[in-house]
Amino acid sequence: MSALHEIQQAVRGLSPGERTRLLDWMAVSLDVGLFITEPPVAYGAVALERDSYSVEEYLELEENNSLACEYVAGQIYAMAEPSQTHEIITTNMRAALHAHLRGQPCRAHAAERRILFTCRGDDVAYRPDVWVGCGEQRNAKGVLVGEPRLVIEVLSPSTARIDRREKALNYRELPSLEECLLVAQKNAHVTIYRRAQQWKRVILDSPDDVLELRSVGLVLPIAQIYEGIP
Repeated sequence: MSALHEIQQAVRGLSPGERTRLLDWMAVSLDVGLFITEPPVAYGAVALERDSYSVEEYLELEENNSLACEYVAGQIYAMAEPSQTHEIITTNMRAALHAHLRGQPCRAHAAERRILFTCRGDDVAYRPDVWVGCGEQRNAKGVLVGEPRLVIEVLSPSTARIDRREKALNYRELPSLEECLLVAQKNAHVTIYRRAQQWKRVILDSPDDVLELRSVGLVLPIAQIYEGIP
């Protein structure tokens, strides 16, 4: 058995929090080209004083602070300020989904709505750039949540590493999720993962391509996603 295979097996057995810390260390210490050279920003000075927060503490901290954050296995991470290109792509996709879903029980949400779930025993709270939830209910922690059917993350220099690896894997733990998209900013490049295809990666990298969002029955030209980018 090769050393690489043993490492791969060991990484698969890590918890979401352990994977996040491993990726942070790799990006900073090894410089292996993971799109980012700095670790995720901590939640203000408060997060630096403690090693772990409960999910209830995270929700309380966020409720009393204007800074939107995400939570992974006891750690709180601030969200970076989006670029103009990021906002244009996010707006284009949410607008198309909103118009398509009008009159249906599903809704298109943006990062102001979090997804809170349990992933391999750890509490996780993510704020996807765009996501579609169908139906709403309060979970065991009393948080109003929708059942995510589609999740879209627009890649940024400060989030690409986490989006491509940690989040893409963790989102699959959501039983209701059917599709996960990663959308690049600089060039027309969309990566699609579908549960029905065992999460096999599909890439669209031409403005002439057409994106089929099977989870919600929407066909969207790639050029429309990037429309208006200067």
